[in-house]
Amino acid sequence: MKTALLALCTAALATITLFAADVSGGWNVDGDVVGNPVKFAVTFKQDGETLAGTASLEGKDIPVRGSAKEQAVSFEFDAENQGTTYHLVFTGTLGDDGGMKGTIAVAGAEGTFTAKKQ
Repeated sequence: MKTALLALCTAALATITLFAADVSGGWNVDGDVVGNPVKFAVTFKQDGETLAGTASLEGKDIPVRGSAKEQAVSFEFDAENQGTTYHLVFTGTLGDDGGMKGTIAVAGAEGTFTAKKQ
């Protein structure tokens, strides 16, 4: 009886963890880095803890890569602005409301972002 109960509890916890880490689908991202707005849509495909996808930024589709583990999500991509390419790194946490919030690191500066699932 104890073994069956333990197996059931383990399976339930594993299911909860899988659902908590699922970020597949479309997200609207809104952020700011030193007074510069960062706003775009991103679509993630998730394979285990690995994320791949596309960000739609200023009319361009940009490849995105990242990871999701439990409540922690990180993703990054390169974006061009006025002839300069910038590498943006987003590090966030999934909230109880289903949204995401965290920090943006780019060119030695840091900002914040929020994201809501579409």
